[in-house]
This record gives sequence, structure tokens and C-alpha cells, in this order.
Amino acid sequence: MNEKPVIRIDVVSDVVCPWCYIGKRRLEKAIKYTQSSEKPQVTGVEIVYHPFQLDPSVPQDGIDFQTYMENRFGGNFAEKFRQVEQAAQTEDLHFDFEHLPKAINTFTLHRILTVAEQDGIQSAVKESFMKAYFVDKIDLTVEDNIVTLLEECGWNATKTKEIIHSDVASDEVKEQMHYYRQLGVSGVPFFIFNQKYAVSGAQPTEVFMEVIEKVSQEMVIAPISGEVCNVDGKNC
Repeated sequence: MNEKPVIRIDVVSDVVCPWCYIGKRRLEKAIKYTQSSEKPQVTGVEIVYHPFQLDPSVPQDGIDFQTYMENRFGGNFAEKFRQVEQAAQTEDLHFDFEHLPKAINTFTLHRILTVAEQDGIQSAVKESFMKAYFVDKIDLTVEDNIVTLLEECGWNATKTKEIIHSDVASDEVKEQMHYYRQLGVSGVPFFIFNQKYAVSGAQPTEVFMEVIEKVSQEMVIAPISGEVCNVDGKNC
């Protein structure tokens, strides 16, 4: 049996979580390394993103980012986030918390991501949202901005607007958030490998590599030769 395993990774995260974006990059790097190394490899990795809201109390129209952060962390909040910006730099992500436009409510974005998973474009949409928010500093409370991003991922404007102005996937998002809270997930990012191994936080790439390699080794079935019956029955 020469087939290499496909590993499923469930990722609990929020679009506006900086460590979630950094962790996403480190996980992607680990996957790339393990697939190109001489160690046990995987033919593919299925990543499924699940919703988490860091602050569901933020209004739908959002709040000025500077005001929001000063209320939560004080006037010197930018200094407190220098470490995050430096960590992002190591993953080729350029964060600038002093110039983000808004703190936003991400419930609608999670609904979109849930539908996107059903359409097979969830990873592309997740990357698009996070890059738009943290790197391009795009206001994701503006409908036209979301429509433009989703057009680049393959959806037309009509479909995106229908999702935004409906409650589609609302129950699914609420159920998933409740489920992971019940599992004890209180901070993100949170990674679950093959529903067996959990990794909390934006760990170094090497940690993700070790887990992927461990899981892939456990999934490989070593062939043991023995007497068999052939389909034509000649050896029975």
C-alpha cells in the first residue's frame, strides 16, 4: 500500500485575530516543508476553518480602531502590539495596528466562510479576508468591498449580497462557536489534527511540522505479506 495519507486540520480562528493570520502562515509553511522533505509525507491536507469571535459586542457598522483599542488597552496600545508586528514580519506579513480603519464584527464574515466551505473556496476566502483587513487595511464593513473580494474568489455580486442580507448559515456559525467553546477553546488560533491532536496558539513552524509528521506516520499502514486468495481463485 503506497498511498500517502491526507490529513484534516480543523482551525478555529477569527478574521481579525492577528495571531490567527501568523499561525495560518506558519501552518502553511509547515505543510510545504513536510511535503518536500524526505520524512513521511502527505499527499494533501484538508484545512477547514471554524468560527470564533474575539468580541461579538462590536456593532455591525464597526468602531474606529484607535478608539476601540484605546478603550480596551489604553493609549499606548500600539506599543503593546509591537511584538505582534515583529512576529508578523518574520512571516512576510506587514501589520500596522495604528492605521487599521475599524474594529469590526465578524459574524457575517463567518457566515460567508461557512458557505464558502460548502463551495470549496473557503481557504481562498479566508486568506482574502485576512489580507484585506490586516495588510491592505480595507474596511470589511463596507458591502462593496466584500463583494469585490468575493468576485476575485469566484462568486458574483448577486450571490454575495444575498448572503450578506440574509441569515444563511447563522445557525451553523452559532452551533460551531458553541461546540468549540464546549470543548474548552477560549483563545485562538486553535488547531486540531485529524480530530486527535490539538495545538493552541501560533506555534513555530517546527511544531506544526512535528505534529503533521506524527499524524502521517500513524496513518500509514505497513504492508505485511501472507497467503491470500486471488480474485480468480487460483491460489485458494
